[in-house]
Amino acid sequence: MLQILLLYLFPFPSTAIINLRQFDNKTYHYQRPYIGGYHDSPFVGGYHDNPYVGYHDNRTASRDPVILIPGIFGSQLEAWYNKTVVPHYICSKDSKGFTTIWLCFQCMVPKVIDCWVDNMILNFTDNNFVNRDNERTRVNDFGGTGGVECLDKNCYYPYFKPMVETFVAAGFQRNVSIRAAPYDFRYGPNTATGKAYLGKLKQLIEETYTLNDNRKINIIAHSMGNLYMVEFFKGMSKSWKKKYIKRYMAVSGVFGGSVKSIRALISGETESVPRVLVDGGTVRAFQRTFQSIYWLLPRSYLWDKNEVLVYTETRNYTINDIDTLFDDAGFSLGKKLRQTTDAISQFRDVDVPVYCVYGSDIPTASAFRWKKGYFPDYQPVQMDGLGDGTVNKRSLELCNKFKQVQGTKTFSGSRAGEHMQILLNPDAIKYLLDIVLETPPTDVLHF
Repeated sequence: MLQILLLYLFPFPSTAIINLRQFDNKTYHYQRPYIGGYHDSPFVGGYHDNPYVGYHDNRTASRDPVILIPGIFGSQLEAWYNKTVVPHYICSKDSKGFTTIWLCFQCMVPKVIDCWVDNMILNFTDNNFVNRDNERTRVNDFGGTGGVECLDKNCYYPYFKPMVETFVAAGFQRNVSIRAAPYDFRYGPNTATGKAYLGKLKQLIEETYTLNDNRKINIIAHSMGNLYMVEFFKGMSKSWKKKYIKRYMAVSGVFGGSVKSIRALISGETESVPRVLVDGGTVRAFQRTFQSIYWLLPRSYLWDKNEVLVYTETRNYTINDIDTLFDDAGFSLGKKLRQTTDAISQFRDVDVPVYCVYGSDIPTASAFRWKKGYFPDYQPVQMDGLGDGTVNKRSLELCNKFKQVQGTKTFSGSRAGEHMQILLNPDAIKYLLDIVLETPPTDVLHF
């Protein structure tokens, strides 16, 4: 059931992973949750087995503060609604206060999932994405790390938690020198909700700078959070960035989009989801309403005009045929929704020091083939190229085009570099900590 959590782009690897690391002459066992996700999880009852528990960094180097920027589906969301119409008689019309909608375990059961989907859907009104009528949403713990350490409030599925605990062991303090800026990941940065977030992020950076004796900020962003940072830096002056930003570390950056987003918008992203619980049509109903998923479509400047991304029984589609693909899938509104991301889809320099960190050599969707009679309502066959399991190689490597790249680190294979696993990889975490503490390792690739 739990693979529904990552409905769209970010399913974890399908096997349990155990990493053994050596620190201070101790061996720490770091267990990944079993994905199938609905039994035998070592995280049931809460997160444990952090490889850095007991590991303390005694270096006296500077501890410039850190702000974490999550990716899509990486922020806990809450909603307060009072509806007149619901999709099923068991659905509550009045939440009577804020209630969790992401990540919500109790929502992942038959029938109840219809209520959850209805709460997640966005409306598109007057060329703007907005919540459903009589619904307000907010993120959990903006400025603190509680809303991004785990995907759920019980921490069955850790996200930034291993990284946060590692940094705390090295002398950082939650909500003081290590903080986070979660956001409503359904929206892009050019909506009213997205613009408000960028304003809050600026305030958080300035506040954290003051709180830490005017020390510059380290930004660590994951996945789609990197697209948000590109837009954020675009709006900041050079003098502001020089004053407040120490460096920007881009982890698994989806800078040029991901082919996987095509499947989400056409048939619904159901990879590894038990079919008895949910089908593509169920998840597609809300995936198609998220502006962020259109923002993650492959970029025309990275994919050749003759490169086929979609095969069907009647015709093939390239990057230049996306609008026609929506028409042929019976979803013409998709063209208009996609056009809302045109102004925020160009790659721009960020004008700050950058480190690029991502996975490699992992099978990653490069095209989809729909069998006869399957398009658009049934799942396609995935054709693989290379990447981090979610983001294509060419999109990840776009990070190296920033003018102030200080170094690039890749982690090969699904156990080390998979799109989500990389945040749970002790080597990747230690690499980022070394950079922040200004003691970078010697195996950095310089471009």
